[in-house]
Amino acid sequence: MADYYEQRASYYDRIYEIPARQSDLRRLRELVAARLAGRDVLEVAAGTGYWTQFVAATAASVCATDVNEGPLAIAAARDYPQGNVRFARGDAFRLDQVPGVFTGALVGFWWSHLLREQTGVFLDGLCRRLEARSPVVIIDNRYVEGSSSPIVEVDDEGNTFQRRVLDDGRTYQVVKNFPTPEELVASVRRFDEGAKVTELEHYWLLRFTT
Repeated sequence: MADYYEQRASYYDRIYEIPARQSDLRRLRELVAARLAGRDVLEVAAGTGYWTQFVAATAASVCATDVNEGPLAIAAARDYPQGNVRFARGDAFRLDQVPGVFTGALVGFWWSHLLREQTGVFLDGLCRRLEARSPVVIIDNRYVEGSSSPIVEVDDEGNTFQRRVLDDGRTYQVVKNFPTPEELVASVRRFDEGAKVTELEHYWLLRFTT
């Protein structure tokens, strides 16, 4: 998974240029910026910084993390007018190694790449890094027939996999899960019984408070 995104970094943002997704993306940008306004945000799996730029517009500060150097270099080259963004190479399962005090979190398009059995461990590690009453925003893809890459495999635990082809022809098989709203709410209920899911045509957004 890490190698796939490292190799794809230079053209990853093409995914945000698909015409049919523009309305959804505008709505997601609004929701993310509003929910995390004024917060010291820990961003997990920041990648090329596409979402970093929007949360930074309203947040007090952002620490954008990713396991790969290539995407982070692209993220660091973006313009952040408020000068409130720093970058840290870090594993999403070792967030205790990221320095800072955080009052909010953004997880963009990482949840779907977690195996179902990993979500609890990831959430525990994330929430341990946040102050009490911190908002958490998680965004990811819905499966849309004809738009999403087809599912090529389902394992015994219900994890689904897609085949991805890079520009140079190399092929990767990656975890890509598509949880229901009910599954998402259930996964964070121990942190917040009032968690809510917003479903758009192509994306979903889960928000809860630690």
